[in-house]
Order: sequence, then structure tokens, then C-alpha cells
Amino acid sequence: MKKIAVLAVAVAVAGLLAGTPVQAEESGMLEITGNVTTVTGWQRARAGRYIDATAGVLADGLAVPAALGTEQFGFFLDQLEVDYAKSFGENIRLRGDLDFMPITAAGAATAGRVATGTGTGDFIIEQTYVAANIPVGNGAELLVGRFNSGIGLDPVDRGELSTVSFSSIHRLLLPHNVTGARLGYDFSDQFRWETFVVNNLGDNAPARGAVAGGNSTIPSFGFNATYSYGDEGNPSWTKLSGAAGPEHMVTRSNAHWSFLGDLAVRHAVNDAFTLGVEGAYRQDNAIAGDNNQYIAGTLQGTYAFSDVWDGTLRYGYTWDLDGGTGAATAAATGISANGWFGPGLDNAGTGGLANGGVRHDLALATGYAIADGARFGLEGRFDLTNPSAVADGTAGQNLGLAGTFAYNF
Repeated sequence: MKKIAVLAVAVAVAGLLAGTPVQAEESGMLEITGNVTTVTGWQRARAGRYIDATAGVLADGLAVPAALGTEQFGFFLDQLEVDYAKSFGENIRLRGDLDFMPITAAGAATAGRVATGTGTGDFIIEQTYVAANIPVGNGAELLVGRFNSGIGLDPVDRGELSTVSFSSIHRLLLPHNVTGARLGYDFSDQFRWETFVVNNLGDNAPARGAVAGGNSTIPSFGFNATYSYGDEGNPSWTKLSGAAGPEHMVTRSNAHWSFLGDLAVRHAVNDAFTLGVEGAYRQDNAIAGDNNQYIAGTLQGTYAFSDVWDGTLRYGYTWDLDGGTGAATAAATGISANGWFGPGLDNAGTGGLANGGVRHDLALATGYAIADGARFGLEGRFDLTNPSAVADGTAGQNLGLAGTFAYNF
């Protein structure tokens, strides 16, 4: 795998230096694109309050959890991404997205990133797949490999956001990248259906069995149903998604499943204003005690003040329904106690609030297009987490400010 990664990077660098697309041996061109995203930010968790390690503007894989310190500041390389695409005739194509980034702590896996054990850097395959067009009706698409799940309102890459931070739904409840097969069909120019069958719903997670006793022969599955409408230059869409599977990694029993439902809407009210709405429900069936249940919502408005300058206001609500008990700094219930492949902050099953409480998060952001393909973003974010079943019931407060430069090439 390392040799393949090195070869892919070498080809990408050679293509960039040459200034022309790399010619493949057979017909077609090897197209190489990518992006670089950097972040500078500060966040402060108020001392003496409940510490929510998944809250804050930097808590989606940039800074270590807030429980390790009440105030944090730093410069971060979010990622260097190199993407390649190649078509073989009219019906076969290859696509791969290779992401390079530092990890936040030695030996710690964060944001779906596999730890190197050195604290210096990491590499993941965000996507690599082969897709084939099948001449059935309007044309079906069969895709095999690793690919974005497509679930939710937020894109996978930070550089495509109108904010700096991801929403809480994206952080905590949704699978982002999965490995398996996907079949898509366009019933019309407006309506597309996708069904996928994958190893599991955990980002970059190992196959079940990595934990002693954890082994399931049943794959996970899901779907996306998308209805698009409006102007092609400023499209609107409504997407209903669902996923399910035996995500428990501690027991061999296939009786403990996870279920996810998500409805996301992007509506262009006019040429300047875009409204985003998302609602999600997730349930992880526990071995004993209450099942882990989450209800979450996002409301987001983006206004384009000009061709190069925009502003976004976003509100998020997340409710962890299970009660549980725990200390003021580390609740002991939820995903982390029951051993799930957590699709949120890491693969070890520690994503989610896991405090039997409610989080409100508010973000105000602005973005400016410095040049074609280059964007500067600035965001202030406030998170308020009200735990309902911990020793210290004082609501956690996290305030932060961050800026980002995103460059696409």
C-alpha cells in the first residue's frame, strides 16, 4: 500500500511539474487535481463546567479533545489531497482521492485517521474505485471500491464548506467514507437512486474482527434518494438517506444493529441566498441497558454579498436520548461504553455525545474568494452542552474562533 501511495504521489508531482495532463498508455488522459487546506484557530472550554470533548470549532480532528486542556490555540494542516481520474473508453472510469495530513497526537486515531504511532503524519485513501456504466434503461452505474457515502448536507472535504467547522451531525452520526459496492440509477434528470453494500459504516475502520470476539459476516447497507431541481449553476436538491448494519465490534452476535436515517435539503431561495436544512436519527442497539439513540438537526443560511464574498449562519441541535451515568469530564455511556464503530471522531467507537444530554451549537462564518480556486474563511463558534446524567450537571461551554485557507488546483 505504501508503494502504491508513493507511486501515485510521484505521478501527481510529475504531472504538475510538466504543466500538462499525464498521458496514459491507452486512450484517454489521466486527470490530476487536488487541494490544500490549512486552519488557524483558538478555542476555550470554560473551566469548572462539563467538558464536551466533541464540541468546539477545532474538535473535528484538528485539536486534541478539550478535556485535555481548557484553552487551545494552534496552526493546523487539515490535509493535502491529490485526486486522479482516468476513463477507459466510454463506460469504464477510475477515480481516487488520496489524503495526507498530520495526526493530532502520537498513537491517537482521530477524525477517521489511522494513527502512525509517531504523531507526525498520516495517509488515508478517501476514495479509490472503478465505475462501470451499464446500458439498462436510462443507464445504471456500478461502482466498486472505497467511496464517499453521500449522506448528509456537508461535503466530506473542509475546503468545500461555507463554514470552517463541520456540523455536529456530520461529526457524530454519519458515515463519511465506506468500502464496498454501489449501484446508482437515474430515473430522470431530476431523480437519482443509489444503493450501497459495504463492510461497515465506520470511517476507515478495519474489518470487523479487529477487536477480540468481534466478527460479523453480515455487511452493512444504505441508500441515497436525491431529487434535484432549479438552476444548474446554483442547484437545489432534497436527499433522503438511510443506512443499517451490525456495527457492534465487541460481540460476535449479529443481533445488535445500528440504524440511521437522514433528510438533507439545499434550497436556493434566489441567486444570493441558500437555505440548508438537515435532520438525522441514529440508533445503536446495546448489549445491555438502553439502546443509544440520537436525534439531531441543522439549520443553515448562506448569503452571497457579492461574487467573491459570502456569509453563513448555522445552528445545530443534538440530543443524546440515553441516560447513563458518568463523571463531569468523561461520561461513561453511549457509543464508547458499548463498543461501536463510531463514524464520528474516530474508529474506536468513541464518537457521539455519550452523556445523555443536549448540545446546541451556533456558528457565524464568512468566506472570501482570494482568487480562482483560493478561498479564505473565518468562523466563530459557540457550543453549549447540557448533560442530564453526570455527576456535575453544569452545562459545558466552548467558544472558539478559526480561519482557513483552502486552495484547489
